[in-house]
Amino acid sequence: GSALEEIKSNSLVSYEVFDIYGLDNATLRYLQDSKDQSGFNRVQVILHMIQVLMTYNLDNGVLKIPPPILSRVYQTFSRGLVNLLNARKISDTHFPFPFAQVITLLLLF
Repeated sequence: GSALEEIKSNSLVSYEVFDIYGLDNATLRYLQDSKDQSGFNRVQVILHMIQVLMTYNLDNGVLKIPPPILSRVYQTFSRGLVNLLNARKISDTHFPFPFAQVITLLLLF
């Protein structure tokens, strides 16, 4: 939901979150406030929350994951965020109108 909201081209389109009921009200309020009041990127806030939970539970012994696998998980999250930011750059960059006209003219003749 949040990642697609970042790169959508139509502001009228809304994407559903699969399991919003798994989050408590304080977390939902925090996510909403982080975007509305602070201007933070909601995807980055969610990613940070997941990484903090993983690190906290690893330190407490809840997660017993070998370090190479855990580093791969952090790396995968990082690559996902980089790919989202690259997609956002593409969707935010507008193609110059004169170039579009020249390309159309060259394709016609």
